[in-house]
Amino acid sequence: MTAGLAAAVVAAGPPPVPVLSPPWSLRVASGADAPLISEWMNEPHVALFWEQAWPPSRWSAVLEEQLAGDFSRPCVVSFERKPMAYVEIYRTPRDVVGRQYRADPYDLGIHLAIGELGRTGQGLGRRLVRAVADGLAVADPRVRKVFADPDERHQIARRMFCGAGFQFLGIRDLGHKHAALLFYEISPGG
Repeated sequence: MTAGLAAAVVAAGPPPVPVLSPPWSLRVASGADAPLISEWMNEPHVALFWEQAWPPSRWSAVLEEQLAGDFSRPCVVSFERKPMAYVEIYRTPRDVVGRQYRADPYDLGIHLAIGELGRTGQGLGRRLVRAVADGLAVADPRVRKVFADPDERHQIARRMFCGAGFQFLGIRDLGHKHAALLFYEISPGG
């Protein structure tokens, strides 16, 4: 939906799909991924902050809705060919996040959930976040900032993003949560 959006925001189009290099790989999620994403979202460490511990049928519908629109792109990221995380890519000017700062039409946001608790605490999250942010710049060279908005209480996520080079902008009330707004600045020329 583009009603009410500035012409430049509409012209920016849907979010790009990040271009990742080994050992990372990424694919756009589909309804076939609903069981895996549902499993991850029902893990206690994910469910606490995402609050989307839904059954596969609901996740299938959510994924289909995202794929039919141009607001966000749901993705599954793998490390060494093993699925590791669910990532949603979106253009921040089309979201409540874009009202929290002076948004550029090409700014992007990411929501990220590392599915298995055993894959956390190893530094992989920081590497993953950096790979996705840099991969977004490769996919769309007009991107200058990538944002993250984890729940303000989620200290692990905040450390992960900061460790990946994101800068803390502040705590913002997004309506559905109080978020720690962080951003990663893309250097001109890559």
